[in-house]
Amino acid sequence: MLREVQRTLPRLYSNMDVMSTLGIKPPGPCHYPLVGWSEFVRLMQPLIERDTYGRKVPEPITAPDLKQVYYTSASKDVIALVFDQPVIWLDSLAGQFYLDDQKDLVNKGSISGNVITLQLKKPSSAAKITYLKELNWSQNDLIFGKNGIAALTFCDVPILPENPRSK
Repeated sequence: MLREVQRTLPRLYSNMDVMSTLGIKPPGPCHYPLVGWSEFVRLMQPLIERDTYGRKVPEPITAPDLKQVYYTSASKDVIALVFDQPVIWLDSLAGQFYLDDQKDLVNKGSISGNVITLQLKKPSSAAKITYLKELNWSQNDLIFGKNGIAALTFCDVPILPENPRSK
């Protein structure tokens, strides 16, 4: 839940961005080796240049962030995850999603731009979705943006019954 609070802070403060701490190589459980801290600097530099010096950046320089989740049909066997920028899908990611805290309900996924589509193993009535649990994740199974930055994790995000844009 703490990561969820951190993820949503920029919705309260318009001059704030959140940078993902996942996907840093070499990894560190909390404290990183010097090379890991150098990677943080590389990721943060474009944000600092934009905010401090007004540098115009045409491509996304932030961690991908989930904007919306919904079932794609009344059968409730497919869920769409809409991000704020294009992301990359790996088949190994299917096991990283929890529907109402239950694991292994996702059969497979696919990607189209900034939308990940999750095909469920069976129809679901789940009301919430979580991406990554505290101890059950792997540095090698992360959603990354096309910009190479790991996506922000999310916890207990409501799953809408349909695409709100279709109304």
